[in-house]
Amino acid sequence: MKEARVIQEHKTNYVILDGDREYIATVRGAFFADGLFPKVGDYVSYGEVTVDQAVIEEIRPRTSTITRKAVGMAGEQVIVTNVDTIFIVMGLDGDFNLSRLERYLLLARQSSVKAVVVLNKSDSVEDPESYIKQVSEIVDGVSVHIVSATTGENMESLLVHLEGDATVVLLGSSGSGKSTITNWLMAEDSQEVQEVRADDSRGKHTTTFRQLFALPSGGYLIDTPGMRELGVQSTEDDEDAVFEKIEELAKQCQFANCDHDKSQGCAVIKVIETGEISQRQLANYLKLQRERVSENSKKDKELSREYKQTQRDTQKGYRAIQKRNRSGKSSN
Repeated sequence: MKEARVIQEHKTNYVILDGDREYIATVRGAFFADGLFPKVGDYVSYGEVTVDQAVIEEIRPRTSTITRKAVGMAGEQVIVTNVDTIFIVMGLDGDFNLSRLERYLLLARQSSVKAVVVLNKSDSVEDPESYIKQVSEIVDGVSVHIVSATTGENMESLLVHLEGDATVVLLGSSGSGKSTITNWLMAEDSQEVQEVRADDSRGKHTTTFRQLFALPSGGYLIDTPGMRELGVQSTEDDEDAVFEKIEELAKQCQFANCDHDKSQGCAVIKVIETGEISQRQLANYLKLQRERVSENSKKDKELSREYKQTQRDTQKGYRAIQKRNRSGKSSN
C-alpha cells in the first residue's frame, strides 16, 4: 500500500502528497462508520484511481494530535496532526495579548508538543525588546523570537526549528502575519496576504483552510486560519500546571464558593495586592474555570436528552408490545 501525507482538507475531499505527486483523494465508506477522518498532517495509506485521483484506505498512527474544544458544542476538534513544534504567532501591534499567549501555551502542553513564541512585526514598534521582557514573565523554557516577516529581519532564526523532516504549525489570530511568515519560509508568495484594520490590528481570514507546505530549506510548515475562539481542554491537572499558585491560594479562602473578586476573606485577592500574582493571571484563570463549567453543563444537557430519548423509545416499544398482545387476544 502506498503512503502519502494529507496537505489539504476540504468538505468533500483531500489533497495528499506522495513525494512530488499530488492527488485529489476521497475516503472509503468505512471512515463514515467510526467518524475518524484524516486531518492535515496525517500520513495515510492510499490506492491510486487515476493519474491524479486516489482513495484513502487508512490513517497511519499519529505521533501527536493538536485539538481544541469544538466551538458551540461538546467534544473536541482536531486541528492538525503529526506536529513537532507549534509556532505561536503574535503581532507586536494590537494583536499582542499575554492572556491569549498563555492559552496557546496551555494548548501546546496539553498536546505534548514543543511551543515556540514568534513575536512578529518588530518593524511596527520602537522598542521590541520590551515585549520580550513581558513574555519572559509567563513562559518557562520556551524559545522566543522577535521577527519581521515583511522585512525579513531575524527570520533566519526560525529555521533551526525546521531542520530535517520536522513539522511546524503556525497558530495565532487573524492578522498576526502567519501567511507572510509562510511566504518568507517558502521563498515565494504561496499564501495571499491582506492588510489588517488599523483600529484593532485584525485582518480578514486570508488563509481559509489548513494547508501543509514542504519547505525548500527542509521540513514542513502548516499554515492555519486565524482562530476567533481558542478552546483548551481545561482539565484539573492542566489548571494545576498553569495556575498552581492560584489553585493553592483558593483553598485558603474563607468561603468555599469564593468568587475571588470581592469576597471577604479571599486569599487570592490578598496576594494580588502584594503583586505576587497579577490581575491578568487571575482573570485568565477565572475564564478557564467558566469554560469548564460551561463545557460540563453542555455534557449534562446532552446526557439528559439521551436519557429522555431512551425513555421515550422504551415506552414506545412497551406500547407496541401491549398492542400486539391485545390484538392476539382479540383474534382468539
